Formats: sequence, C-alpha cells, structure tokens
Amino acid sequence: MKKGNAGGLQRDNAAAMKKKSLFRMVKPYLFLLPIYLLMVTFKYIPFGMAIIKSFFNWNGANVNLFVGLDNYIAAFRDITFTKSLVNSLWIAGADILIVLTFPLLAAELLYAVKSTKKQYVVRTAFTFPMVVPSVVIILLWKWILAGDTGVLNNILTSIGLGNLAKPWLGDSRTALGSIIAIGFPWLGSASLGGLQFLLYFGALQNISKDMFEAAEIDGANIFQRFIKIDLPMLASQMKLTVTLAIINAVQVFDTVYILTKGGPGTATITPSVVLYEQGFTYRKMGYASAIGVIMFAIIMVLTVINQKLMKNTESMD
Repeated sequence: MKKGNAGGLQRDNAAAMKKKSLFRMVKPYLFLLPIYLLMVTFKYIPFGMAIIKSFFNWNGANVNLFVGLDNYIAAFRDITFTKSLVNSLWIAGADILIVLTFPLLAAELLYAVKSTKKQYVVRTAFTFPMVVPSVVIILLWKWILAGDTGVLNNILTSIGLGNLAKPWLGDSRTALGSIIAIGFPWLGSASLGGLQFLLYFGALQNISKDMFEAAEIDGANIFQRFIKIDLPMLASQMKLTVTLAIINAVQVFDTVYILTKGGPGTATITPSVVLYEQGFTYRKMGYASAIGVIMFAIIMVLTVINQKLMKNTESMD
C-alpha cells in the first residue's frame, strides 16, 4: 500500500511540475496577449477590410457595390493621384539624402567629442525637440515661410535681399521644396533626423576602439577612417534609416495638409492627402481603400529593393 501511495504521489508531483513548467512557458505570451489583441483589432482587421473594400464602390454606409479592379484603374487614370506619386518620389529622394547626411554628420561630430558629459549635453540638446508635438513645429514653420509677414522674408528684406522674398508655400515652384525643408536641419525631427542621429551615434559607440587604434597606427586620417571603418560598420543603420525615409515619404500627411492642403494646385499633393480627401470629403471609401493598398504595395516594393541593394554591417568585407 505504501509503495502504491508513494508511486501515486510521485505521479501527482510530476504532473504538477509539468503544469508549472507549461505555465512558465506560456506566461510571457499571456502578458503579450493584450498587445496582440489590440494590434489585430486596430491594425490587421482594418487593413484586411481595406483590401476587401478596395474592390467595392463603397461610401462607408449604404452604398456597397462590387466593381472589381475599377478603383485601381481609376486611381492610375487620376491625374491628381499620379501627380501625388511623383511628388512622393521627390520627397523620398530628398528624405533619403537627408537621413544619410545630416544625422550622420552630427553623430560623427558628437562622437569626436572626448568628454562624456559634453556628449550627453549635446545629445540631449539635439533630441529634446523630438518631444515637441509635430503640429507645433509645422505651425512654427508656417509662420517662418509666410508670404507677407514671414520671418524668412523679413530677414531677406532686412539684409538687402528683398528681391528673393516670395510666398514660399504659395508659389508652385517653391512649395514642394519648402515642404521638404520643414524642420531644417532635421535633427529635432523624429521621422527625419532625431531617431537616425541616435541610431548612428549608438552604432559608433559600439565600434571596437581597437579598430580605430589600428587605423591610427596605419596612418589613416579622419576621412579614410570614415570611409573604411565608420561607413561599413554603420551599414545596417543606414539601411534602416533609408527604409524609414521611404515609408515617411509615401505616407507624409500632416505637414502637407496643415501647410498647403496639397496646393497651390497639385504642387504639393501627396497620396495620403488624396486618400483623405477622397475618403472623408467625397465619401469614396472604396476608392480611398484602393489608394491605401497601392501605397502599401509601393512601400513594400521600395523596401524590398532597398533591402536587396544595401548591405548589412555583418556582410561588409
């Protein structure tokens, strides 16, 4: 009897240990479950519905007629939408150039500062504007670039260059360039400079000091060290910043809508503004969904191309 009781007790203990082990394994996923539910509810389900509704003539309420690929055909025949794609390409090119220069240069200059305390102060000064709401920054730049009372035009007039003053956001020749210039030198912008600056600076700090010492012994100057060591070791960060720049360029909305609403004419129109106007002004929700799917496809294609063309740090020779 005692042996039987002992055997049963051991089996109970083993079963209890197995349950505890299973619970330990499942426990982390239980903590993540609310996040997954929120993501599925507010991201994946709406995205799936957008794909489905892009094949319908849907006004968001009572009209819901299947039209196949008509929305997609209409989008590429829409001069305003095609113009918005061209503007996005210009913005993407400018954003890529920005994220590969200004934040990288700032990170290199800060890394050259030997004092840790000074590095901390400068890094904080660079990134502190990131906590300011983007709408505030945009409105400040709207004031700077205003036609009659703008700060930039007043400065130009005061130094004898009044002939260069113009309505920067109201002139189709300068409006898109002005949109791109918002936030110059971009280090306080989370989407264009601040995050990229932190990525570059963190990567520079992780480079082994032995590599720099070996380069110094070999007689390499600062420029040679930058080309042969820094750039190859920052390859992964550069690839990530280019991907983020592409996403930001295709999805940009708040800056354009607050400053120009896509004008003058269609000089600064972007896909996101077209999507918003078609969906919420003209109630063409199906058409707007098709535009959203096209934007997603463009981002995916450009991201894949970027992943193929740019190398990772680990694969650099």
